[in-house]
Parts: sequence; C-alpha cells; structure tokens
Amino acid sequence: MSDDHYYDEETETALEKVKRLFRENKAVSAGVGLTIAAFMGASYGVRTGRREFAQHMFRARVGFQFFTLAALIGGGMFYDNKRKEERLALEQNRIALQEQGENV
Repeated sequence: MSDDHYYDEETETALEKVKRLFRENKAVSAGVGLTIAAFMGASYGVRTGRREFAQHMFRARVGFQFFTLAALIGGGMFYDNKRKEERLALEQNRIALQEQGENV
C-alpha cells in the first residue's frame, strides 16, 4: 500500500493500521527505536554495575518517550487533517463525476 493510496478505515485491520501509522509518521518510529535503545543501554548499565551510565540511559529513555508522545499527538493531528482533506476531495470528485454524467 503506497502513501498515495486511499485506505478504508472500516476494513483496515489493527496490524495494517499500526504499519500505516509507522510509515506515515517516521518520528514515532524513531522515537520508539530510541526509547528501546535507551532502555537496553540502561539494562546493560545495571547488569555491569555502571550506575552513572544506567542513570543517564534511564533519563534518556524518559526524554525519548516524551519525544515519541509528542510525535504521536502532533502527527495524529496533522494526518487527521490530511485525511479529512483527502475525503473531502474524493467526495467533491465523486459529485463532479455524477454531475457530468447527468449533463451528458
């Protein structure tokens, strides 16, 4: 499914929706990856006894989680507006095609 392809929200499965949202909003994907990396770094620091490193990684994890949340909210608002515009354009196109058919 390409980014230009219109999707049907009613027939879209949960997995398809998650994949589409990750494709649409690259910042969320990056935030999730960075959060996981920071958590793994913190885990490594705890296991090896490097307390200061672990503390830095835990703090970085919180920052990355905040970034991810902000990207989710901002991206959600942006793509919601984009989808509304796409639906409106499709509806206007459908109406125009119907009017052309009636005028022929």
